[in-house]
Amino acid sequence: MEISGAFLAVILEAILSFFLIKRDNSKKNIFLILYIVTITLDFLCEYFIFSFGNKSTFLIDQYPSSFRLLKGPLLFLAGRYLLQHTNTWKQYLHFVLFFVVFICNIIVLFIGSESQSFHQFYLWIFKLYPLYWAGYLTATLVEQIRHRDRENAFQKLFIKFIGFVLSLVILYAICYYAKLVDKELLRTIYTLSFFIQFAFLIRLNQIEKQPLHIQKKTENTVVVEAPDIIIDAKKNSKYKTSVLSKDYITNTNNRLVELLKNKKIYTKEDLNLEDISNMIHISKNHLSQCISEGLETTFYDLINKYRIEEFIEQINQKPDLQISELYYQCGFRSKATFYKYFKQETGVNPNDYRKKILEEKLITPQI
Repeated sequence: MEISGAFLAVILEAILSFFLIKRDNSKKNIFLILYIVTITLDFLCEYFIFSFGNKSTFLIDQYPSSFRLLKGPLLFLAGRYLLQHTNTWKQYLHFVLFFVVFICNIIVLFIGSESQSFHQFYLWIFKLYPLYWAGYLTATLVEQIRHRDRENAFQKLFIKFIGFVLSLVILYAICYYAKLVDKELLRTIYTLSFFIQFAFLIRLNQIEKQPLHIQKKTENTVVVEAPDIIIDAKKNSKYKTSVLSKDYITNTNNRLVELLKNKKIYTKEDLNLEDISNMIHISKNHLSQCISEGLETTFYDLINKYRIEEFIEQINQKPDLQISELYYQCGFRSKATFYKYFKQETGVNPNDYRKKILEEKLITPQI
């Protein structure tokens, strides 16, 4: 198979894989989707250079695409996303090298450079590319193995995917530099190997991304803690008919409650089920089912319960504040909804509750 045919085949497969993954949930595997886009752009550049450069692979080596420098950072960030790490602005410094080389790419390809040393510097960067690529893959693989959750099918396959790509890069580098395989044949084999990568990525998209266990380290022991609000399901029959395992439901609810308690996201008045499902990386349907079966409540009842608790805490500290001001701060949109849930939780209306607090403060002797 000629290299031009291999390029076209991989480009078409990449586009197909992109649409197969994107139609399901683009937010769930955003960095993996960007990885596919990067591969597509990289091969499009190489095909363009090959087609308009007298069908010579020599020109591909002389004008390598800068897009390949995105692949390592994207898989690294995909791993961090899986491990629930927050990606701050510092994480995007990983893309600095790409932007630098991209500018060099533009200069060399379209503007031209009379300086031979500039072109040599540009090529020197790509001589280090195998080490750069392998370094990112190794860092990603080590981080995943360190935080391995053997019950998480998504992570298990992600580790295999990273291991396969790393092995591929190492084998390619050995064969290339030791000249064990003809250069053009090696290029074609490496190009076609992306079909296996796409198969991995499509399969990853089919697996529901489960949150990793919430763990607390105590000396040499690791314990999975469940907050007090989690209700242990006593009715085993409920879980027998469920498509989700009891452990999965418990772990999901642990993550949900930790998010609510520590981040206080319930104060956002337009918070919805999709927002939280994206934060803990599961589907809306699974999240709703976990809340229903594990906590024996509905999503909005749970959120409003936390809002009422926040309001009670605030009104006890600052009873002089206006009720309307406080319940808006706690996330309620309307007075009617607030009064309904407050009466449901406390048995009294907010005005009587506030009046009682003020009376108690007046009666309590000052020390």
